[in-house]
Amino acid sequence: TATATATTTAATLTAGESDSEVGSDSGTATSGTTGATGDPAVLLHLGDDLDPAIAARVEAHIAAASPLPVVVVPSDETIAAPAPGSLVLSVGDTPSTRALIPAEELAAAGSEAFILRSGSLGGAPLLATDGNPLDPDPRGHSILGVGFGAYALLEHLGFAFLHPLAPTRPVTLPLEPDAVDRTEAPRWPVRGLQLHTMHPLELTDLVNGWGPLGPDDALGWEAMLPEWDAFLEWMLANRQNRVHWVLLTADPWAEFADSQERADRMAELVDRGHAFGVWVGVDVPLALHQQHAWRLIRESGELAEEVAQIHARVDYLMGAGFDYLATESGTTEFTSVDDVTMLAWMDALAAYMDEAHDREALIKIHISSGQTVDNFVDPIKQEPLNFNFLPHYADPRLGVMPHTVQHYALDDPAPTYGNQDFGHMRDFIAWEAGARKTVWHPESAYWVSFDIDVPLFLPVYAHRRLHDLRLLAGDEEAGVLGLDANAGARIDGQITFSSGWEWAYWIGEVVTARAAWDPKLEIADEEAALAASLDPLVRPFGAAAEPTRALLMESMRRQKELLIDGRILGEPPAEIERRSGQAYMQGFEAWDDISELATGLPGDFTMTQPERLGLVEMRNPFHDPPGYSKEVGPLLAEMAEDFTAHAEGFAALRDQVPAEALPLFDDIAASAELLGLRAVQLHGLYDYVDGYFDKPEEWRLMRLNAARDALDLAMEIVAEREEHYRVPADRIAGWRDNPTAYPFTGLWTVRTLYYWWRDEGKAVEIPISPCYLNIINPASIALGEGSLSNTLDVINDVFDKVPGIGSITECLSAPIDEPEWPPPGIRD
Repeated sequence: TATATATTTAATLTAGESDSEVGSDSGTATSGTTGATGDPAVLLHLGDDLDPAIAARVEAHIAAASPLPVVVVPSDETIAAPAPGSLVLSVGDTPSTRALIPAEELAAAGSEAFILRSGSLGGAPLLATDGNPLDPDPRGHSILGVGFGAYALLEHLGFAFLHPLAPTRPVTLPLEPDAVDRTEAPRWPVRGLQLHTMHPLELTDLVNGWGPLGPDDALGWEAMLPEWDAFLEWMLANRQNRVHWVLLTADPWAEFADSQERADRMAELVDRGHAFGVWVGVDVPLALHQQHAWRLIRESGELAEEVAQIHARVDYLMGAGFDYLATESGTTEFTSVDDVTMLAWMDALAAYMDEAHDREALIKIHISSGQTVDNFVDPIKQEPLNFNFLPHYADPRLGVMPHTVQHYALDDPAPTYGNQDFGHMRDFIAWEAGARKTVWHPESAYWVSFDIDVPLFLPVYAHRRLHDLRLLAGDEEAGVLGLDANAGARIDGQITFSSGWEWAYWIGEVVTARAAWDPKLEIADEEAALAASLDPLVRPFGAAAEPTRALLMESMRRQKELLIDGRILGEPPAEIERRSGQAYMQGFEAWDDISELATGLPGDFTMTQPERLGLVEMRNPFHDPPGYSKEVGPLLAEMAEDFTAHAEGFAALRDQVPAEALPLFDDIAASAELLGLRAVQLHGLYDYVDGYFDKPEEWRLMRLNAARDALDLAMEIVAEREEHYRVPADRIAGWRDNPTAYPFTGLWTVRTLYYWWRDEGKAVEIPISPCYLNIINPASIALGEGSLSNTLDVINDVFDKVPGIGSITECLSAPIDEPEWPPPGIRD
């Protein structure tokens, strides 16, 4: 018999609760009570190799859903005869686990692998799991495989971990679980997320040491720590093992940014990550000064002085216990110092991280275009090297993170950042694999006027991220990665660029994360592999699971055809520029419009999203291609029809969804409805403007009113959805001070539907200035704090060379206080 701890109430662990609060629900029973009364119970047998932080959350989840008392059995005890009707759940190294999973079998499964197996124990159903540590494991954090197995067990019982801050629990724990016998191991060893905290996201304040009231709000910061624990739980449930974020600073709070107090707060986050087995890093650019980045080099001088700055700031960060550093090259995404100096900085960082701290550094390889170096050549083409690829010549201890942006796959048309596609990044991956740590770094959301902040419902992110990983795995299998002695090498894994989770962006996050563990290569057909990858997403939806899967698949397929390929009635355009659906559905703010004008001028300036035929531009009958009637109008019409039909399909399924899964399903349904409304709005606005020359005024007003009706309904949906955000709405959708360079937070442009109103204003007010309704300070955001001269150069160039676009003043100012919204007079 066992000495047991009886859970006396059904604790509920959410992002707002701590482990200590959960523990208060348990009392201690006397020795020898397991099964002694003959009453059925859920016997929870947890091994000592399961970290207490994870054990507390597992216990709380089970207790919240169990119809029976929950008895926690000490790890070294043997369960005797469970009472009839009992259920035994065993996690980690316990006698119950060993009855089903021999230690030798587990050891042979490999690094981070876990086994989940069902059987019986004394006549009671037994579900057991155990897992292996990372091998090699230079850090000795908690055993990852055990954690992965624990959450696989919970999923088998009906739990789901889809939104990173809001787990889903079944109403009742099944007392006779379905049979299972599963062994899993990862394809790649590195799997994780970069929380891109240059953007004001759910966790941006927390990981930068801010409380809701700012950096001095220590109690507020501590109150948010349970959200970090919930996120770490999501990491294990989705088989991830690394996380880092971009560290920020700004003049008003620079003292705190370099303080011991901040280091202590970061150390608390790191320690909690280690308890879950997760490696924790931080992104600190070498000299990149855009968007409040905390830089390693802040004062230029002799190389030795600059290297000393690198060393001192690395020492500060390593004092917090970080497992690795990520970094960035250049001084912005588009500018840099000379190549020899930059390479020397890279080498200094890699060497010092290894020699002084026994840690590694990785550098992001940007996708920007039009920059080459003077002193190094492309190893294949023997021509001047793309500046972003300079790490090819760096110390091999410096790892690389080849980065692409937005939803575009490596082999998609990608008219963004001055590119036609991202094939050159696939080539770079082939150069580096085997020569240094090579970690694929795609995006699950971009944020800046492109997707989640519009918002656009884009499950196509999941579609393209799975495609990318299968493409890279195929390159590995074909032996085409690695140069010379490294031929036949593999990449080391994936760290996703993550930029928010509301508006169903957890769909792409979950599929992307799990694809790095298993890209379903055993399924030859990619669409079938995608369908299988949706299993954990649709399982909570009960009777609606299969039709939801089918609708998601159809949505992804049509989004690929319309948004990425720009197909009209199945036919792609002759050229993709200004002809993709994405170019029209996304938002445009002042800097986007300035950038679009600048791309037409001499120089190498490029837009960071696809160009479109503008609503103001098309009033000129001699505007540049494409033509609206044949090339844009039919695309907008097709998107409006299809995206509306998808939304209606999701809405029709709601009554079949179990109550506990409605928060997830309603997120999908509302997001799909907004996508349809956005397409309807744009089709109406473009028809209204295009009809100026040849349509009756009555018809034009009908189309304008259709656009306005779509926006008005969207405003109602957004207001209702805010009540269901997983963090306080004012934190994530308010206009407020925060660590980033933005005066507002991540979903303020959704709360106001800023991009929708700006498009309506362009259609009806015909503003001449590209900085109409400007809300950003371009000196702080576009090219970085302290880079005003670079920004002024671009803006002055545009206003000098493009006549008749109004005053430059509107471009150089942004409101300090939240502007009145909707814009006054726009519908007078």
